[in-house]
Amino acid sequence: MNIKQLFSALLFFLSIGVVISCEEDEDLVPVGEDWIKVDTKIYFIDSMTVESSTFKFDSISVSNTSRLLVGSYTDPVFGKVKAKSFMQLAYPFSSISDDAVYDSIALVLNYDNYYYNDTTQTQSIEVFNVLDDIKTDDGYFYNTTTFDVSETSIGSRTFTPYPTKEDSIHVRISDVFGEELYEKIRDNEITTSDEFLNQYQGILVSPDENNTSVLGFSTTSSLRLYYSYDDETEAEESEIIEFSLNSTNSFHNIATDYSGTYFDTLESEETQIASTDTDDNVFTQSGTGLATRIDIPFVERINDIAGTGSILDANLKISIKQNSSTENLFTRDSLSVYLIDRKGDVYGVLTDTSSETVYAVLEDSDEEFETLTYSIPVTYFLNLKLDTTYKDNLYLAIYGQDFNQSVDRYILNGEETPSDDLKLKLELTYAIYED
Repeated sequence: MNIKQLFSALLFFLSIGVVISCEEDEDLVPVGEDWIKVDTKIYFIDSMTVESSTFKFDSISVSNTSRLLVGSYTDPVFGKVKAKSFMQLAYPFSSISDDAVYDSIALVLNYDNYYYNDTTQTQSIEVFNVLDDIKTDDGYFYNTTTFDVSETSIGSRTFTPYPTKEDSIHVRISDVFGEELYEKIRDNEITTSDEFLNQYQGILVSPDENNTSVLGFSTTSSLRLYYSYDDETEAEESEIIEFSLNSTNSFHNIATDYSGTYFDTLESEETQIASTDTDDNVFTQSGTGLATRIDIPFVERINDIAGTGSILDANLKISIKQNSSTENLFTRDSLSVYLIDRKGDVYGVLTDTSSETVYAVLEDSDEEFETLTYSIPVTYFLNLKLDTTYKDNLYLAIYGQDFNQSVDRYILNGEETPSDDLKLKLELTYAIYED
């Protein structure tokens, strides 16, 4: 049985153990959601050792996301992030009569309301022809996956984005590209998907290096070819052939430049940077693989308390560094939490004793002092750590929601932050049932 199978089995038996223990106790009274004996001693502990660090996944899967990211910006802490999207087009099985006339062609990028950083500045994007088949050996695309593209762009647009007010942006594509495609369809040189993909593998939408934001576009975006007939009046609309995106083979590539940052030494998933080496901070950045690792290395010392007992409740408190969340670099009200091993391999999401997924949820917000604190229920995690199978090879990984289709970044306080209200800590309630 491998370690992941052992892990799943342990989860099951711990759940059964909780049910059995509740059934066997006779003189019980409720305390919150727990039941304890009348003579139980309750301890509140907030001084257990917690260790935090920053690590980086080698790659993250970006296959079949509902959003495609395009843009770039430079962050004083995280360095430069750049997102570009490879898009495979689907052939619409359309025909064009001989008396039709080519008008124009445009890439229509539909906003999906996501954006990050400063959208008040003008942004520039370019469109290129993809020169390779957009496919991989294992069928998955990662944030590091890339393909060769043409040296010369086939379209560009400079614009001020309004991702929550406008529906889309239109990028005019070269008429040389458009007329060639138009003629091949009109002359029946392209009549099937295979014939189309053999000649038009896809397009790449890439941002200018000096952009100030990353924008989210829906996979409902499309390439539109416009044509008309000689006898139509100017008031009449053009006919349209719409090449939708094949979302299965469309994805974003997200690259970073960590030069001069804390993270330029992160060479593999097994490399971590302790919070004590980064000014008592830890970090996470969606899209790039950057994440926070949490360890509670000496949880077994809870057994040094005389008597037979158990953990009633345990919550990890972690706060956003003051002044690091801004209007442009905003944070969200919850974060994802996963179980990982020493190598950074993911077991699965963190759950509670009922196998329900739990999150780091914003529970305390003070606008006056600009403090944001998340709480993570970790009772189940600590019970797993108390099992010798996983004692030294089980950690928590914290990262943003939409980890594979956003670029949200977080700066979190570590365990040695001077302020007791802001530092990373574990708050634990422990019950002794028998002395």
